[in-house]
Amino acid sequence: MLPPAVARLIDTVTSAHAGQSVVFDADGTLWRGDVGEDFLRHAIHTRLFEASYEHYEHLLTQSAPRAYAYCVEVMRDQDEAVLAQRCAAFFTARYQGRVFSFVRPLLARLEAAGCPVWICSASPRWSVLPGALALGIPAQRVIGVSCPVRDGKLSGEVEQPVPVGPGKVTWLQRRELLPALAVGNGDFDLDMLAFAKHALVISPPDSQNHLVAEARSRGWPILSA
Repeated sequence: MLPPAVARLIDTVTSAHAGQSVVFDADGTLWRGDVGEDFLRHAIHTRLFEASYEHYEHLLTQSAPRAYAYCVEVMRDQDEAVLAQRCAAFFTARYQGRVFSFVRPLLARLEAAGCPVWICSASPRWSVLPGALALGIPAQRVIGVSCPVRDGKLSGEVEQPVPVGPGKVTWLQRRELLPALAVGNGDFDLDMLAFAKHALVISPPDSQNHLVAEARSRGWPILSA
């Protein structure tokens, strides 16, 4: 059962904004953990491609967009079909059971109200796609860090901006989306949440992150995952 404030918000979205788009962050919002980071570790361990997780962590201390771009840059020359299979197998094995319990009922209710559900994530799009498809969200509604594919292989040339912070808003605007509701869990979702007509923050129990404080100051409902 949803907390009263969250239930009222969903009632508003599914009635007053029926048929309008809703956008979710992915990691920590739809499921527990970061599928992009975990797949990077897995790919390094299994020698799918050459990369350094330590370098990724270093970049993260300097610039989040730069770090998230690195996760796709190292996929350069990967066969897209093979990569998709590996990402799907990884999600099924590691993340299928991490989907939060509120997610599927909430998505079903939004679908019943005719609200197209989108994902906007700073993880590689290929890492996020299996989770989206498992939740019934079509591939064309998944925004993630991406690059052009040429002759079936990833170019590694990251499309800008990286969908993190204000970059998420840019990508929604490129899709001509003004969401009725945005749902996120971290500081890099703040711009997207503020851009939407309504916002919902997903928070781990007892979380004191900046976004939770921001939600309280703005009166956004908070749902503990």
